[in-house]
Amino acid sequence: MQFNKTGFTRSLGLLTCAGTLLACTQKELKTEPPNIILFLVDDMGWTDTSVPFEKMMSDNNRYHKTPNMENLAKQSVKFTNAYSASPVCSPTRCSILTGKNPARSQITNWIPGQSNDIPESEQKLFIPDWNVNGLQSNSITFPKVLQDHGYTTAHIGKAHFGLEGTSGADPKQLGFDYNIAGHHAGQPGSYYYPYGKKGSHKKVPDLEEFAKDSLYLNQALTVKANQLLEQFSKEKKPFFLNLAHYAVHTPIQENKQLVAQFIQKDKTETQAKYASMVASMDNSLGSIMQKLEELQIADNTIIIFMSDNGGLVTHAGHPTSNAPLSDGKGTCREGGIRVPMMIKWPGIVEAGSQCDEPVISDDFFPTILEMAGISTKPYLKSIDGKDLGPLLTGNGNFKRPQGLCFHYPHYWAWKSLRDSYPSIKPFSAIRMGKWKLCYGYEDEKVELFNLDEDISEQNNLLLKEPEIANRLCSQLRDYLNKVKAQTPLDRQNNKPLKYPHL
Repeated sequence: MQFNKTGFTRSLGLLTCAGTLLACTQKELKTEPPNIILFLVDDMGWTDTSVPFEKMMSDNNRYHKTPNMENLAKQSVKFTNAYSASPVCSPTRCSILTGKNPARSQITNWIPGQSNDIPESEQKLFIPDWNVNGLQSNSITFPKVLQDHGYTTAHIGKAHFGLEGTSGADPKQLGFDYNIAGHHAGQPGSYYYPYGKKGSHKKVPDLEEFAKDSLYLNQALTVKANQLLEQFSKEKKPFFLNLAHYAVHTPIQENKQLVAQFIQKDKTETQAKYASMVASMDNSLGSIMQKLEELQIADNTIIIFMSDNGGLVTHAGHPTSNAPLSDGKGTCREGGIRVPMMIKWPGIVEAGSQCDEPVISDDFFPTILEMAGISTKPYLKSIDGKDLGPLLTGNGNFKRPQGLCFHYPHYWAWKSLRDSYPSIKPFSAIRMGKWKLCYGYEDEKVELFNLDEDISEQNNLLLKEPEIANRLCSQLRDYLNKVKAQTPLDRQNNKPLKYPHL
């Protein structure tokens, strides 16, 4: 094992967090259960922040202003290879709560997704009979487990865990003692009060108290979050808060108090509006962190920051860019699934450190339970996530021999847009070390990329590295077969297509 100049160590072909390991090996875990906050952003791209997650600052990093994310980064370990389980929202959000990859849970699309009532000229394959209901009241979620171990649990903001009219549409049925503004919808009717038209299924609930102040949605959710934090600090019980902003999902509606600073000659009106939405989200993060300090509970509160999928770049005015990653939300490319992620764990994680180990949203279920001192052994056979504790505490080894798997057997968006972005397609993919293999079901196309040398996924190395491609394809196929993953159907015989193959 050798250390390189950046403070990382290479083991089994994967980078691990040497800086964190060295700093934490002698530290003892706190015996008092920590408070935990998951600060989840919707559709936030890898570069939609002034915190760079790559060695070089991108143009987008320089454009965005997120000083509170910068502050959090100074107190956290920053994950440069963090992934959402899906290029769209519901599958990722459900993977977080359950630890199950979408391939296993069969919650493989945003809820309710699209049907098969589409002509063959628009959609070559049928989509499978996937779990459109999403999570339900009988689903095993980590908030339920936390409840059973004395935690108070709260959800604020976007839920999108279950189909309208089912139990999973209500976060209280999934293990949350409190639910504010969370329901079945995946986007708000508006970011301006009353946050959607009366009677619209997209109207954000529970925020009528802001009629007088007419707060921007991000601000309203933050006020409610801070009110709960004040309450929880008085109750002297450990808590878990899932603060899940609707931002920066469409509609692209600016925070009118912030947008002026982003108006530039080389930026479009949509990009300026979007940047103000990001800045408003960042203000929310700062407000939460300040409240924790005021309540004197910051030292025993873990903050996990993440986005549920990559940034939207294909339409709606092309609000952002994920460069140097290619493409974005809804695609098989890095721009669709690589996301910003940081974890602050006072006294445990080395402040200002960095981890290059590939991690995924599936990992939150076991990681959060272990953070709370709760054994994950009863759940390990039925989940896909791995406890990130060894990367955070320095105790034990972190190994993931099966790699990271992604499975999206659906069509996202409409045909004319898909024709412009070939990476929008039903696909399965696997990330192993520096290698990523993508398999498209329509044309049985296999693509192999070396992400260390080609982060933009421009050079398909299938012909140059057939052995690596065969190994990754076989590993991906074995996993999909193991969890009985659904594949698209042949329209002619209505039979499922084969798993990825060369």
